[in-house]
Amino acid sequence: MPLIQPGTPAPMFKSMNLTGPEIDLEKYKGQKPVVLMFSSTRIDPSQIAAVRDLWKKYREKVEIITVSFKLPSVSMAKTFMQQMGAKFPATYDPAQNIYKMYGVENPVAIVVIDRDGNVAFAAEALDPKDVKTLENAILEHVK
Repeated sequence: MPLIQPGTPAPMFKSMNLTGPEIDLEKYKGQKPVVLMFSSTRIDPSQIAAVRDLWKKYREKVEIITVSFKLPSVSMAKTFMQQMGAKFPATYDPAQNIYKMYGVENPVAIVVIDRDGNVAFAAEALDPKDVKTLENAILEHVK
């Protein structure tokens, strides 16, 4: 399945959150835009720090949610996120169900979902340290 295209209704999901209560994408609909950041196969401290900093900067305008499918363990990941001061929502998707719903085959990928629940932007196979693409997607597609 190819990467989801802009203009498509975003598939809704509920998932475990490594930093707080369950993530329910439906709850953001009509409230604020969401950026889904599909992570690479490993935990990258510099990527987490960069996403944390962007989340702090834009959290009033947009929710940033990271999606990962490979972690050493859930408890280790939770501890690591706490140590990094990462409070943004982060979900663990070991069966890659969310990846499949969005057609993500080549992480790192970014999907911006507008306030109405439609995909506004999607890109994949990004460099994990390419925070500029994420910030530009927020600035350009989050109204």
